[in-house]
Amino acid sequence: MPTVKVKFLASFRELAGTDEVEVQASTPAEALTVLGLLDPIVEMTPLVAVNQSIMALDTALNDGDEVALMPPMTGG
Repeated sequence: MPTVKVKFLASFRELAGTDEVEVQASTPAEALTVLGLLDPIVEMTPLVAVNQSIMALDTALNDGDEVALMPPMTGG
């Protein structure tokens, strides 16, 4: 199983209690499940970036990938 770095940005940092953690997971959703954060973060409709490209929660991960979780952006 790949080891990936998960970064929590903005309000997700407070929810996770850290800004970055390494975890073994094959998808971003699995990483959040391992960390016990899938349901609370999914409820907040995150943007998920894998290696700085927006992807889905079920994107396959490779060893060394970086997963960043960001709250949705609003503007005006």
